[in-house]
Amino acid sequence: MHASQTPRRRFRTRGATLPLTICLALLGALGAPFLCAADPASKPTAPIEIARCRIKLIDQVTLASDRSGIISYVEAEEGHEVQEGQKIAGLQDEVAAANLAVAQKKSENDVEIRFSKKAAELAQAEYEKALDANQIVKNAVPDIEVRRLKLAAEKSALQIEQADHQRKLDALNRDQAQAELNTYRVKVPFDGVVTRVFKHKGEAVRQGDPILELASTRRVRVEGDLDIQHLTQVQPGCRVVVQLDIPDVELEIEKETFEGRVEFVDVNVQPVSRQVRIWARVQNRGEILRAGLTARMMITPDASGSAAADVDRRPPANRKGASDPFGGKK
Repeated sequence: MHASQTPRRRFRTRGATLPLTICLALLGALGAPFLCAADPASKPTAPIEIARCRIKLIDQVTLASDRSGIISYVEAEEGHEVQEGQKIAGLQDEVAAANLAVAQKKSENDVEIRFSKKAAELAQAEYEKALDANQIVKNAVPDIEVRRLKLAAEKSALQIEQADHQRKLDALNRDQAQAELNTYRVKVPFDGVVTRVFKHKGEAVRQGDPILELASTRRVRVEGDLDIQHLTQVQPGCRVVVQLDIPDVELEIEKETFEGRVEFVDVNVQPVSRQVRIWARVQNRGEILRAGLTARMMITPDASGSAAADVDRRPPANRKGASDPFGGKK
């Protein structure tokens, strides 16, 4: 009886396996298109527009005096273009220049080194002569005298090192005098235009007193407020296109576009407006963009989604919502 039932159980097992195989085949044929459907995040994302952006200068500095004194010269007026490294202003520096001249002469003097070498040669020769004399006639030169000659030879060798060390110190003193003289002068840190002049020749200044204001419009910062729903799509490095947007006027320059990159995304969210401050660095072609004007900024979002991925990698305990890193509900 047992032998007759065994084939029947085998047949039932095969019969149960057949529908399962058919289901898997249908799932592979019909379900694959649904499983491989394009991810919505991979589709090109529409640019994000930020209106009423503020244009600010990146390179704008106030040049001040590094020490107290009387201004000797100011070589620029408002509107003058200046070059990087140009000496644009200076204080009376006659004493400092004289100190540098003295230090320069000392650093060039090598007489002490040459004299020490000659003295060392003589001391070494006297010591060797004493040794040779004792080789010929025993105790021709007393032992104490030999020791004295040896000490003199070693001392002369050390005097060479001391002279070389002193010359290096003289060179450092020269460099120090040069650095001190440089503090009497004001140099231009970058190419730009003088926008304000605070002090003129003959006026007294204290350390830190402003003398000139310098600005460059070759690159500007365009600052705006990003809505929080776009925060995970924008990060430093995103490409931007900027256009002037001046209220109540229609100008040809508003048709010009300027390209740049997002440089900063604030880590703080404004509690009332629910916006985040960002700014982009933009090359100011033709120096059309000016500080104080308003503009419209179009941001190309990060298509890789790396910004969102960075937020999602936070521990689950730090998340406010299951799918929204800011606790919102979909």
